Amino acid sequence: MNTTQLKRFAQNARIKLLEQVKAKLKFVKDADTSELRGKTDTLNKLKSEINKHGEEAVIDKVAYTWFNRLVALRYMDANEYQPIGISVVSPRTTSNVSPEILSEAHRGNISPELKVDKSEVMSILNGTQPTNNPDNEVYRLLLVSACNHLSELFPFLFERIDDYTELLLPDDLTSPFSIVTDVVNGMAEEDCREVEIIGWLYQFYISEKKDEVFASKSAVKKEDIPAATQLFTPRWIVEYMVQNTVGKLWLQNRPGSRIREHMPYYIESVSGNSEDYLKLESIEELKLLDQACGSGHILVYGFELLHKIYEEEGYSPSEIPQLIIEKNLYGLEIDERAAQLAGFALMMKARSYHRRFFRKEIKPNITCFTDLTLGADEITEIFKELHISLPKSLEEDLDLCRQATNLGSLIQPQTQIETIEAIHDKLTGAIESSDLFIRSNIQELQRVISQLIPLSKNYHCVVDNPPYMGGGNMNKELSTFVKKNYPESKADLMACFMEAGLASLNPKGFLGMINQHSWMFLSSYEKLRDKLIKSIQFDSLLHLGPRTFPEIGGEVVQNASFTFLNAKPTYKGSYIRLVEYENSELKRNKTLEAIQNPQCGWFYTANQKDFEKIPGSPIGYWLSERIKNVFVKYNKLGNLTEIKQGLTTSNNERFLRLWNEVSILKIGFNFDNSEEAILSDCKWFPHNKGGYFRKWYGNLDYVVNYHKDGQEMKDFQSKLNQGWTARIKSREFYFKECISWTMISSGTFAARFYPVGTISNIAGPAIFNMHNKLYILAYLNSKISNFLIQSLNPTINNNVAELNLLPYIEKNIESVNRLTDTCLKIVQFEWNCKETSWDFQQNELIRCKSNCGQNCADIDLLSEEDRNEISEIEKIPTNSNLLKDCYEAYKSKWTKMFFQLHRNEEELNRQFIEIYGLQDELTPDVPLEEITILQEETSIENGELVFHADEVFAQFVSYAVGCMFGRYSLDKEGLILANQGETLQDYFDKIEKSEDEVSFIPDEDNVIPVLDEEWFADDIVEKFNTFLKASFGEENFHENLRFVEESLGKDIRRYFTRDFYKDHIKRYKKRPIYWMFSSPKGHFNVLIYMHRYTPDTVSRILNSYLREFIDKLERQRKHLEHIEVSGSTVDQNRARKEIEKIDIMLNDCKEYEQEILYPLATERVGIDLDDGVLVNYNKMGSAVAKVAGLNDKDAKKKVRKFDWIDTSLIRD
Repeated sequence: MNTTQLKRFAQNARIKLLEQVKAKLKFVKDADTSELRGKTDTLNKLKSEINKHGEEAVIDKVAYTWFNRLVALRYMDANEYQPIGISVVSPRTTSNVSPEILSEAHRGNISPELKVDKSEVMSILNGTQPTNNPDNEVYRLLLVSACNHLSELFPFLFERIDDYTELLLPDDLTSPFSIVTDVVNGMAEEDCREVEIIGWLYQFYISEKKDEVFASKSAVKKEDIPAATQLFTPRWIVEYMVQNTVGKLWLQNRPGSRIREHMPYYIESVSGNSEDYLKLESIEELKLLDQACGSGHILVYGFELLHKIYEEEGYSPSEIPQLIIEKNLYGLEIDERAAQLAGFALMMKARSYHRRFFRKEIKPNITCFTDLTLGADEITEIFKELHISLPKSLEEDLDLCRQATNLGSLIQPQTQIETIEAIHDKLTGAIESSDLFIRSNIQELQRVISQLIPLSKNYHCVVDNPPYMGGGNMNKELSTFVKKNYPESKADLMACFMEAGLASLNPKGFLGMINQHSWMFLSSYEKLRDKLIKSIQFDSLLHLGPRTFPEIGGEVVQNASFTFLNAKPTYKGSYIRLVEYENSELKRNKTLEAIQNPQCGWFYTANQKDFEKIPGSPIGYWLSERIKNVFVKYNKLGNLTEIKQGLTTSNNERFLRLWNEVSILKIGFNFDNSEEAILSDCKWFPHNKGGYFRKWYGNLDYVVNYHKDGQEMKDFQSKLNQGWTARIKSREFYFKECISWTMISSGTFAARFYPVGTISNIAGPAIFNMHNKLYILAYLNSKISNFLIQSLNPTINNNVAELNLLPYIEKNIESVNRLTDTCLKIVQFEWNCKETSWDFQQNELIRCKSNCGQNCADIDLLSEEDRNEISEIEKIPTNSNLLKDCYEAYKSKWTKMFFQLHRNEEELNRQFIEIYGLQDELTPDVPLEEITILQEETSIENGELVFHADEVFAQFVSYAVGCMFGRYSLDKEGLILANQGETLQDYFDKIEKSEDEVSFIPDEDNVIPVLDEEWFADDIVEKFNTFLKASFGEENFHENLRFVEESLGKDIRRYFTRDFYKDHIKRYKKRPIYWMFSSPKGHFNVLIYMHRYTPDTVSRILNSYLREFIDKLERQRKHLEHIEVSGSTVDQNRARKEIEKIDIMLNDCKEYEQEILYPLATERVGIDLDDGVLVNYNKMGSAVAKVAGLNDKDAKKKVRKFDWIDTSLIRD
């Protein structure tokens, strides 16, 4: 099946239908035609729906209703299932264009089963009844009539079209660009051979809505739950679940059945041979429920398997489809469009087995929830009027039904089913005889009570792919409900559905599900696990891990599919471990292999009682007894330290900054308690926010606004959350040294040491009060720790709970600490060699300039053998002013540092493996890719460390630009100008040298042109050349420049004009400190340093650079005009081309001057570094270069919602 084409079709069809239905609605509302005047009732109903639900919701409903109908018609056409024997949307053959039903009408052939005025049709076609588009008008009549005819077969999908859905049917139905043509082209005949196409189209139709819901990052409204949670289950996983529930139950009842031959994913278990099972007298008794049936994928396969069972039992082929649909299959769904498609898919599946099936009046047992709108008084009045007693329990059940489309299958009625059915029957009988005034109310009440009936029944098997939604994304009503009714599974809807499914089962019935695997490990599900382990038999489980769903990559969504027996545990469950396999198809093949060969190495059996041996009871089915004993035997890390979560700002854009966005003097470094921090009056403090995979040290990128003990944040939290203590937690540990890690990470666990002065974020939990920090740091970065953490919780979440439970032993303390100290120093040194570190001193190539003396501190970090080797290298004469030699020295030093770190890590692993006695479980090897220094500058290729000269020299150029602006200096290490509004005089004062004494003078006016030629004396290339001479001498300038350009892979001007700003944006995580002012087409560009920005900077760019550049271009143009007249033929041609180029440049620059830069300059816009780059950059509007995620349309929209700034200053 071509899912790529189907996705494109479904998404485009949704957009087109929404646009066309919206346009039609506008016409209907605004026009006054005789046709519309004759449809007063329909118009009134349309207005009522709009008043009740809103215009957007009505448009959405009509659009998806027509999508579902057209898709259904195309499917029936392609499979020749149309009851009238003529295709309704498809042409007869590929050579035809018009739908067959229209072509036949042209021949005078109109099915007598269609209730359409044949004379009217013929009058339109022969022109006696004038119309602008006869084919379109006739086809509209035929399409509506065909849908109405199908309403008798499929009332759930083709309701009679005599309401506003017909009124809002798009105008264009027959052109090559019509939605009908799109449906035919989008659903290839070969794809329509499988009914699964219905499920794929449903998923793809709502996929963009799903993206919109997730992008909002707010609680999901109940009407958006289907889009947010829909996920089409791979067919093979559906087969596994149904075969090991329905199939297993049937084999328990019929051990001799040959149905086993048709179940490749069936896993033998003790339950299959037990005498204690749920008895069935007949296959007609078996009831399969899907609590969130979506488009019916699971039920459709259930039909297939049940059909084979019925055949084996000797039933007539003509009666089997009806029996299955009426007796065996049940579905519950909150989304009307999905429920429609589920019913249709089942009917199509039945039709594929029995060609006369449509002659029977059959309706699938698909319940689509709708909300109760009647008030309590209205309900009481109905019961009183009909002399029916209203039980208190039913009042409570009906009250929940006011949120039926929100709560769905999680509602567990308290009223006895006999009572519900009796009241339902009485209401049904009263509808026709009731007074017109209350008839509609009785109908609504009867409909809502009918929803409670399937919720009150018990089923033999429940099989779902339930919705996945964490508690933080639930809307208020849903969250309140699950907290009250599902306290042990409230963390995610999927877990609530596990409990609801078990509650819907008969004793000894089977539950089959595919969920995220988080319920197996996270501490938030510990109580649920405890209950399940004690009371429910784990029969089988496929531990699928990531990339189970073909359309979802990455590590975030990790799954497990399982079958439970609703009985006390008595035997070992079967588990297949598939987490290492890269895609769904490979997982499928490995599942089949494991079933055929349980000795394969990834098939396990486990007694679920053993899970309780490990703290938190994770479902660690694969763990050996030795590992379990480690958890039982040794003390826990949490007993010896304090492990805490950090604060939650609830608004990172407001309270967090990258440290280089703000003035350095406003950052409070190295405070070890809150009292000192308060007295300092600093606003910003180092903030540990987790970050990317890095061991030992680093990820010190952020600062947090904690001015005056976080008063602003406390006020904000109090207003937002009725108090701040739950969010600003663990305050007694603020500023203390700690070991931290990234809470959400898909890779190997990595711990880092943070010295005094930092405040931890919830994304960077931390360990405090450590009696031996080096040893603990080594342990956490060892393979032992990673293995044990994965045993407790192999999800992407590294929670405090799991770290607390880590078994902890101290041995070989001196050796471990010595190795760890070296690791820490190497990584800390490497971190501070980057200009994005606040402890950065100078570029590494400058540091390596001299072989002697300056590397001593670095050498001390290495082994004695490496120190001796470097000492020998230093004796070899080299030219310290040659960049080539410095680069070689740089590579030599860092290669040794890298492999010293690698050796230390492997030695630490060896020692810890020996300490924990796990030599049979683990090896000490560390992949070179997991050595977390030099991540930008190197890569591992064929097992070798390879340096990337382009990145090393891009860092060198970046440092040079920093020196051009005075952020750094060749005369003094570290930051120089890093506070708002600092000037060139501040620079001289800080380096304590006069202008005549400095090695390299920064730019005076904080504006550096970046142009394709040297139009200005302070051009960036000229500045770089001067820097290169100042840093490495004039004697070797040309050779050094050539080496820089070779390393970058291009000449220096091309690098500055094409790549520098991109590299800068990336290096500074889309929060640049150097800003590129750029004309619309990029012919004029200058850089400024935001810390030196003043309200006059834009005027300076305008008057001293842009206008002067325009003057120079115009003078150049006049010169070329003279050549065009008086020069040689070759020169004239060249001059014409240059004039054309200059004209383009002038138009671009003048537009920039008049429409963008001059208006901005007149406003003398000020910036406040505390507001951050995201705010300040957008104050410049289109004067600065466009950066995705910084000043594009979406970013500006986000910034304009900031309520703590003056948003009127944000410019387009």
